[in-house]
Amino acid sequence: MAVQQRGPSFLLCALAFALLLDLPHVLHTYIRLFANPADFHRHRQSFWRSLLILALLCSALGTLGQYAILVTIWVYWQPYHVCKQHFGVATLYARKSGYKHSTRHVLLLLICGFAAPLLYRLCHGGFRFGQYQLFGQSLPFSGLQVYTPPLPAWSAGIGYAVFGLAALVYMAREYQAARRAAGLPRFVNLMLAIVLILYNAAYLLISDLYALILIATSVHAIQYHLVCASTVRNLYAQPSEQDNAASPLLHALQRGVRYLTRHPLAWCGALLMASLLVLCSELPTLGILPLIVVLHHFYLDGVIWKRS
Repeated sequence: MAVQQRGPSFLLCALAFALLLDLPHVLHTYIRLFANPADFHRHRQSFWRSLLILALLCSALGTLGQYAILVTIWVYWQPYHVCKQHFGVATLYARKSGYKHSTRHVLLLLICGFAAPLLYRLCHGGFRFGQYQLFGQSLPFSGLQVYTPPLPAWSAGIGYAVFGLAALVYMAREYQAARRAAGLPRFVNLMLAIVLILYNAAYLLISDLYALILIATSVHAIQYHLVCASTVRNLYAQPSEQDNAASPLLHALQRGVRYLTRHPLAWCGALLMASLLVLCSELPTLGILPLIVVLHHFYLDGVIWKRS
């Protein structure tokens, strides 16, 4: 399969998209966690242990030149991460609207809806980065091919058949529930439709891995910004509870987040500045540092938002 050549115009647009939307949502995880010392204490061991393990893993694979393994971990973890977040947001809005029934049919629909386009891409060329040239400099991971299991073409057909069945089950259940005025809120149904259409369109129509990931996760990033900002603001709207067991560094971080909640422009500026620093580390670290940050976000997102 020929590798697409990508010039400065594509890269500048992609980097601007990553800087303004994608990387800030990754770093929003840390604002959410540092906002509450009690939360950080509860997840402190997981936070440092996961960061150390991921840093060692990524650094070791990078030192050995095994970038394909690193990117493969990212590519296959990312759909699960995004799928679970959409399920969490859908459940959150449903519960806030008074919905008290099971949401397993929502999870089934999302899992099938995310697995089908993934299978299609695996059966039709797999995942590959284009050749990225920026001012004569080849960027890390240019032309890199992700490891792909050998799957027959009919696997994608089975995946979409199962997705279609899950969609029919979902619609039938919601139709019956709506007749009893017990269905999911319309906003949740609309959100699920937009997410599934966008994700499937990206995987079916876009072959360049970088563009595919950015487009497929755009709604996910916007959702994460809104949920994190709302959570932190609601936290600081409540009476403050001093945590004497917290370290001075954590107290300083909490004061910084509290300051940001009172100054929205500073909040956005801090996220953009941190994202710019991560982007600037792409070339010197051969993409290792950004991958560490993103994979750590994947892990933390599944820990700090997990419901009882």
